[in-house]
This record gives sequence, structure tokens and C-alpha cells, in this order.
Amino acid sequence: MAGPPCCPPKVPRLWPPLALPLLLASVLPGAAEPLEAEGSSPSKPLPLLRLDPGWGRLEQTLDLPAWVDLDLEVLAEPMGNPAGGLVRQASWIQQTTLALTLRVPGEPAHPAGREWDRWAMRVAIASFNGDPLYAQRLGAVLPLQEVANPVGLWLTRASLQRRSADGRWSLEAGLVSMSPDLFSTPIEDLYVHDALNGAPVLFAIPNFPVFPVAAPGALLVLRPTPASTLRLASFDLAATNAVAGLLGTASGLPPARGWTHQLQWSFAAPWLNRHLAAPIAACRDGAGLRIRQKTCAQPEQVERQLPGGLLQLAAYAGTGPNRGLYGSATAPVALPWGLDHRLWTAAAAGFDSAANPAPSYIGGGLVSQGVLPGRPFDLLILGVARTGFSPITRPGLSHEGVVELGYQVQFNRSFNLQPSLQWVLNPGGAGRVPGVFAAGLQLSFRY
Repeated sequence: MAGPPCCPPKVPRLWPPLALPLLLASVLPGAAEPLEAEGSSPSKPLPLLRLDPGWGRLEQTLDLPAWVDLDLEVLAEPMGNPAGGLVRQASWIQQTTLALTLRVPGEPAHPAGREWDRWAMRVAIASFNGDPLYAQRLGAVLPLQEVANPVGLWLTRASLQRRSADGRWSLEAGLVSMSPDLFSTPIEDLYVHDALNGAPVLFAIPNFPVFPVAAPGALLVLRPTPASTLRLASFDLAATNAVAGLLGTASGLPPARGWTHQLQWSFAAPWLNRHLAAPIAACRDGAGLRIRQKTCAQPEQVERQLPGGLLQLAAYAGTGPNRGLYGSATAPVALPWGLDHRLWTAAAAGFDSAANPAPSYIGGGLVSQGVLPGRPFDLLILGVARTGFSPITRPGLSHEGVVELGYQVQFNRSFNLQPSLQWVLNPGGAGRVPGVFAAGLQLSFRY
């Protein structure tokens, strides 16, 4: 998710986009029901096809103790636009993130653990290299690349976390961020364009603590039921610029003041996820794997790669004033191709356009697993979004839209490649820049 960039106008209605996936989810089944092979015993376990685990974890390679979690992620996004925009150019931007978590797991004989077992310290640093201004040179407002942030080192997290013994609540305080817990839905992480990788209506606000921006603050997470999660957060916006410069990076953030307070309710509705607890029931034939709709001679099961069904409602308020609402829905649907599918939509509205350069957003898409024969874990990704610009901070601009088509090749849990095509509509929002057609490749490495 790109941080500081800018901007969107007229506010679309917030709730109608949520009706589509809910309607489809109520009409279409989430997955085919498991069926037994012809002549097989009902109790015979079916083969389970899993994604290769990859190259393990960094702490395992370094033989670190069990209470140390160390993660390294490299995300590179080369891109070029063969047509449209103010210029024809190619660009490269790369993000490298190192995250350290220190915790002590509870003893197996005592699931609740001791008091100090429930504390954790988290530190994360991100480095950006390449060209973060590619979109601006093309004439677009929103970045075409998820990782387009100012070059340099960023301290993205430095916090202390306390969790309850039963897992019903946790509190994290220190230098924290909205990402990835607030105002975004998990399936958006699969997209490359900034407008589809989260709602710009929030993330265009320059001093909001969106990755890699962090701020002094706290995040309280409550889980009143297994399906419900309530998040409450407060951030000191006046300190974002100072935090961004701790490691010498020129963030470009303007001075800010005051706090922002945020509330988000997430509901993994059981009626949306009733078919998703089990692996995908599939049948192997000459063309590869397909969903079993009838008795199958070679039944198998395939591990799911997509997040489950989820409903979200959120609100924020802060100094300015700066207020707004956000909502999203992700629903499983049944389609005649592939193995598993999710339809999603999100919408947001900012009520104070003097403080928010992007006060309206609507987006959505479809992600399908196992569309091509012989590639059961690959993902086909389609998304569309429209972001409106503020008539106060962006006078004369209307909106900018994008259509993204991608295909994620999953080699294993550590490495994947994702070629993508983007069509940016009305870049710049003024109707003076030709639509941009861009092609890119996202390389993701996690260790």
C-alpha cells in the first residue's frame, strides 16, 4: 500500500456496492459439496494437494530461538506503459521489509501461559529503492505501483503488545500503523494499483499512518465472538513527519496536528464461510483438476489460497475536522471455471473535503483460484476502482479510474510472480491526459 500520494470528488453512495456480493453469496454456493469416489469407502481419506512450503523461515535458517520471529519480504514492481499518458516510460520500484517479533510462547502444559508469555515486542524497517514518481510523470495522480513510496529507510513499527490468555483481546502501543489491520480487506493485498490495494479515500490523507508511515498511538483489538473482531485505534498525526525522518528519509510529509481516532468492525459471517472450512473438493481428469459436481473416479482435495468471506464497517474522526466511513464485503461465489472464487467490493466517503484530497472511492473485483489446468494454486485477478478528487484541495479535477487484470503464478509459499495489465481512466482527473495502458510484473519473495 502506497503511503503519502494523493487524491479524489463527488461522493458515491456508500452501501449499494455491498449488496452485490451478499446477493450472490445467498444465491450461489461457495463450493461444491464433497463427493466420494465411485465404489470407495466413505471413511477413506482423500488426497490433499498443498502448495509447496517454499524455503522456510529466516529464523529457522539462522537457528534462532523459538521466541524470535524474523521475517524478510522483498517486493519488486517493474512497469512500463506502451500506450497513453504524457510520456512512454519504464520504471522500477522495490520494497524490502525486515520485521522482528520477540515473544515467549506459553508452556504446552499451561495453555494460558505465564503473565510475561503474553507480551511481545515488534520492530519493522522498510527500505525503498527505485523510482516512486512514475505515475506523476505519466500524468496520473494515484500510483500504479503498490510500493511507490519515497526512497530511503522507514521505521514502520516499534511497539509493545499485550494479549489476553484466552485470545479475546490484545493491546498494541508505540509506533504503529493503520496497515494492514484497518480500512482494507485482505483480498486487496493481491492487487498492484494503489486504488485497488486499499481505499485511497483514507490513504491519500498525507499524514495518516498508512504503511510505511507510522505514528505514536495504540490499537486495541477485541474479539467478542469467534466471527467478530472490533478494532479501536488512535494515532498522533503531529508526530508522523518526525517518525518518518528517524532513519534519515525525506518523507515529503507536510506538518500536521491533532489526532485521528478509528473504529472498525469485521464479521466473518458463518453463512458466508460455511463451505470454506474444508479444502476444495476436486476431480482429476485429462484436463487437470476441476470442481466435482457429480460422482468422480479420481477425487482429490486442494488447499484454498483465497481469504474467506468477510464484512467490514469502519469510521474515522479527527482534527480538522476529518471524518469518514468505509465498508467492504468479500463473498465466495460459484462459477463455471476454476476451483474457488471471491467477489469483493469496497466503498468509502470522506465528509470533509478540505482535509481529505480523495473524499470518495468505490471499487471491487473478482479473484479466481485454479483457472488454468495443471495450476491449481495460481490466481486470476480482476479489479476496477474509481477515486474522486476534492473540489477544495484539487479544484478542477473530477475522478481517476483503473481496471486491473493480473495472474499470480504461485511457485511456493515463499515466491510468486504476478504479471498484470492496467488501464488508467482519466489520469489526472482533468480530462487532458490520454488513458494509460501499462504492463508490469510483481515479484514477491518472503523468507
